[in-house]
Amino acid sequence: MWQKLIAGTCVMTGAVGFGLALCGELGNEIAHLKKQKELLLYVIGEITYLHRPAAEILSMAAERMGEPYAAFLERTSAQLEERSGRMLAEIWSGNLECLMESELPKEALRYMERMGACFGCEGDKMQIEYFRLFERELDERISVLSAKRSENSRLISALSALTGVLCIVLFL
Repeated sequence: MWQKLIAGTCVMTGAVGFGLALCGELGNEIAHLKKQKELLLYVIGEITYLHRPAAEILSMAAERMGEPYAAFLERTSAQLEERSGRMLAEIWSGNLECLMESELPKEALRYMERMGACFGCEGDKMQIEYFRLFERELDERISVLSAKRSENSRLISALSALTGVLCIVLFL
């Protein structure tokens, strides 16, 4: 009898843990998009008010950001300072392989790629406006994912617990 109790506990723990892992994936995606928005706002502020060069902005942003963004930004800044004749957008897209190896969600990786395209604009004002447009798009996606997470997290948790109970009833 005690074996059935332990088996039932293990099944319920596994079912609830699976539900929490699914909810955690949505939270992870939102956290990465918020981190990218933080990077974007930092870049906008540096360009708007201090007019620093891109290599310096990226190097300073790397100090503020956590991994995997810090390594990516530091690498991009170092390559930009080499002055090899390559454009920042080209260096940015070439260094995305560094982020692909990390556990970055695919959507966050797509947004990082698009952020690099924002650096291709000529002139500060045009670049800032392009960054602002990208910021609004990020805000919208974060709000959609947050609503989806709050809506689905209760459902996923309840369904995973019910699935655990169903498995206990069927197999024990």
